[in-house]
Amino acid sequence: MIIVAIVIAVVLYWIVAIGASISENPNYKKAREMNQKAQKAYSGGDYQQAYEYAEEAKAHTAKADAYVTMLVQKNKATTLLYQSSKRIEAAKAKGAASSFAKQYKQSLADMDIANKTYAAEDYSKSIEYSNRVIDGLTVVVPRNPPPKYYKVRLIKGRRDCFWRIAEYKFIYNNPWKWNVIYDANRQKLNEPDNPNLVFPGQVLMIPSANGEYREGTYDPKKGY
Repeated sequence: MIIVAIVIAVVLYWIVAIGASISENPNYKKAREMNQKAQKAYSGGDYQQAYEYAEEAKAHTAKADAYVTMLVQKNKATTLLYQSSKRIEAAKAKGAASSFAKQYKQSLADMDIANKTYAAEDYSKSIEYSNRVIDGLTVVVPRNPPPKYYKVRLIKGRRDCFWRIAEYKFIYNNPWKWNVIYDANRQKLNEPDNPNLVFPGQVLMIPSANGEYREGTYDPKKGY
């Protein structure tokens, strides 16, 4: 009885852990079905049948877990493909094809492999080569570039405004450049002619002020 109860508990744990990501996956559905049957049999005192259902649920859970792992890898590979392609674009714009010819040529070769392995669903290999592109071009484009977008925050005692946003180190580290952000986002403001009026939740585009490469939206958990 104790062994069967533990098996059911383990199955439930994994279903809860991964269910949100794979609610429509056939193996996940089958695992839930078998787990329910196991619980019913267990409650009815048929411990052998409960154990068999639980074992079948575990087998389907393992397959569902493998599916989730694949989805996670695919998502990461997709993100890195985009990032590495943007790094190549930025490097090209900075003249890397001539000033860093060796690194640039290698990045193109690595990008080609990253795309081909992604198409072949070898996501781990695609991730490896996308990272090679990013690492190989760090001499031209930083691996963790400053954000291209910033979402206005409501900070107690220090409300965001163009002046304070420009002052952030990951933006310009210079409050006097507030007008660069204002001019780039003026038309999306509720009152375009009033630079003092910005609201929490507004997403501002941060232009490159000194030719620096920018990408993504500001994340307070990320180091810049």
